[in-house]
Amino acid sequence: MFNKFASILQHAVEAIDNWSGELEPRLAPNLPLQEDFVYHWKSITKYYIDNTDDKRPVDQTNIPSHLEQMLEILIQEEEERGEAGPCMEYLMQHKLLETLHTLGRADCPPGMKQEVLVFFTKLLGKIQQPILPHVNVHRPVHRLIRVCGEVQAAPTENEEIQFLCTLCAKLKDNPYLVNFFLQRDWWARTRSAPPKSESTPSSSPSKGSDSSTGSEGCPEYNIIDSLLSLTQSPDSRIAVKSCEGLMLLVSLPEQAAADCAVKHTRLCEVLTDRLGLLHRGLPATMEPIDIESVEAKWGLDFSDKDDANQFPGKRQLTSFLSWLDYCDQLIKESHKTIGAALAFAVKERFFVPVFEPQIMQASEVGALTATALLTQCLKMVTSEHLLHELVMFCLGECRDMEMPGDAARRHKLRHRVIERCDHLSDELTLVSLRLFEVLLQKPHEHVTHTLILANLEERGYYDIRKEDVSQPSSHDNSLNVSKDSNPESQEPTSDSVNHGQSSDLVSESGNQGNQDVSQNSQEDSQDANQTSSHNDQEHVANGLSTSPPTTPTPLTPTSPTTPKEDDIEDWLNEEKWSPQKDSPTKDKDGSPVHKVVNSFLFLVPDEIKSSSQVEGTGYDMYLRDAHRQFRECCISSINWDWPSVVKPLPKCRTDIHFYEGSLLKVLFDKLSRVLDQPYDVNLQVTSVLSKLALLPHPHLHEYMLDPCIPLTPGVRSLHSVLKRVAADLMLRAQRIPDFNRKLVMVRQQLMGMAPAENVDHRTLLEGAIVLEEFCKELAAIAFVKHHATSSQHFLQK
Repeated sequence: MFNKFASILQHAVEAIDNWSGELEPRLAPNLPLQEDFVYHWKSITKYYIDNTDDKRPVDQTNIPSHLEQMLEILIQEEEERGEAGPCMEYLMQHKLLETLHTLGRADCPPGMKQEVLVFFTKLLGKIQQPILPHVNVHRPVHRLIRVCGEVQAAPTENEEIQFLCTLCAKLKDNPYLVNFFLQRDWWARTRSAPPKSESTPSSSPSKGSDSSTGSEGCPEYNIIDSLLSLTQSPDSRIAVKSCEGLMLLVSLPEQAAADCAVKHTRLCEVLTDRLGLLHRGLPATMEPIDIESVEAKWGLDFSDKDDANQFPGKRQLTSFLSWLDYCDQLIKESHKTIGAALAFAVKERFFVPVFEPQIMQASEVGALTATALLTQCLKMVTSEHLLHELVMFCLGECRDMEMPGDAARRHKLRHRVIERCDHLSDELTLVSLRLFEVLLQKPHEHVTHTLILANLEERGYYDIRKEDVSQPSSHDNSLNVSKDSNPESQEPTSDSVNHGQSSDLVSESGNQGNQDVSQNSQEDSQDANQTSSHNDQEHVANGLSTSPPTTPTPLTPTSPTTPKEDDIEDWLNEEKWSPQKDSPTKDKDGSPVHKVVNSFLFLVPDEIKSSSQVEGTGYDMYLRDAHRQFRECCISSINWDWPSVVKPLPKCRTDIHFYEGSLLKVLFDKLSRVLDQPYDVNLQVTSVLSKLALLPHPHLHEYMLDPCIPLTPGVRSLHSVLKRVAADLMLRAQRIPDFNRKLVMVRQQLMGMAPAENVDHRTLLEGAIVLEEFCKELAAIAFVKHHATSSQHFLQK
């Protein structure tokens, strides 16, 4: 109040002095805008002439009021004339902004820097005319940018970030203006570059060091350096605003600006080093379930008050994931040059030196935390460039066919995580399987190709000796998804399956697709038997338990041990294993979709099923989810150039021994032991396999979902593994008293319909339930994929 009163009083005194010789009814007549503007400017310069040693703060002088009057005059002039007038011309011709920058730089009187920043901010924000291209405007603005971020936690941080954000908004509206701030710097640098992070002492030289060593003429992008300094402000509001300013700058379409940001600033280094700094603040060990429960978004304040899910290190984890989310969003919105460079820096400067040693470590507890954290990072990433780098980090760049024994040579990290999918520690197995599940859900073609499809390209699983090449094969057209069809146009229901209506959904195939399924089932079982014996030898060599053992202990009514191999073969070879026996969906023409669906639905005999005795657990419950998930897979893979039909057998190489790949081998091994594994592990294994079965690639569809194909001797398929497990379950169930009652009880407990009680052979019973539900899920997936294949307008909306 005192300052305003002093300002008014001084205006009155000056007016009386200037017009003392005239007798007018008013103290001071209205002056032309230019004269008034010049008057206020000369009043400011007069202060410096009269007060050379004055140490009073600027708010105790009339300088703020004069600057505010000058700004109002400029705005009024533009409103009246619609363009720049004599006042603006005076400001530019007499280099007023240069002088103000000098005064603000000297901060004389104390607080002048703050006033100058406010004046520049309002001038750029409120004047509508394009004044930045003028040399006497953008040059002092360029110099004032260097003043920002010089001092950490400075009292002028708020004004600095307001000025920089206003300038960023101007550049966003007119991207070509950024070229005025990339000019070669012919004068000495007046401030040093932002300090390097302690996390990477070997980082590349900064722009400041380049300038200080005499590299005159090097392009400068000072506004990025200033914003990077302010991102380290202890004031979270300042830090967030500086991040917003960076987001605006990196999104500019100017190629020169993008090149300068990558080559002549420390943008990539500072942002990446911040990730390492926040990661070092995390606890050494955290529970995977706690890591997965954290939902962090950049820019949102974290409050641990009234947080029911609190655990040690949650605040630090939230800060780390929030910064990763910011980097991801920055890469997503930025120019492609900046996005690619920043994503590469995140991988090379953070994931490789920080994450890789932690995942590869021998400590199970440390590897558990690191793998869960990597999975959470993968879940959050949405930008194309960063996702690509993370996929390369996890799986390597090799796209060749995988051969037995060369997994470690191809990529050590990938080999180690796949090995842990079958680890003695169930927790480590779960997080490793979860990592691959998240990878398979990401829209990146390299994931599926390097893990699965590279080994299926030549269809080595198909026994070409049993294929009559002279006649057309139904498997040569196993999956033909039209890009102009829409699964939403015809919603699949269980009624169409149960009433034999699917013959209108799938076209008739050749003789191979209509051959007797029971004969193929016998061939599959024999092949599975040979493969299982081979796998047992490998497990014994590796010190792992084998299933089933060749010499079982004597059977007792309360000890359902694993049956003999001959007993399993007898069950497999019985007529009841034909998927068309007593099939309610069998059509008169033997439609292939019925054979496929029934082969999974009737894989588990009715005597050991429990879903029919519990309401709401029918096959139709999986149809809608399968429809939605398959549609999402088709949309994400539509640009991956996948074939619509399988590769013709005559064009496939026959000199290559088929190997399903290390991941599928581990998954099939785990699936074969579903009756002896914990419930959570079984759910995770089947979840990964269902993600693979949903993918719309014809070779993967044929190998995973077609039980009618003749398999090469020694080759396992998903159906043959499941069939062997079902036969094992049938024999073991006969040795458990009250098996059906206990099975229904465990199912009700798992669904929360009955109180938890101790039940004998619980692991076996839970495995039986998982097996039954997984078969129903695969049947739904097979039906939906056949339905989508025959539908028109699959991806149209």
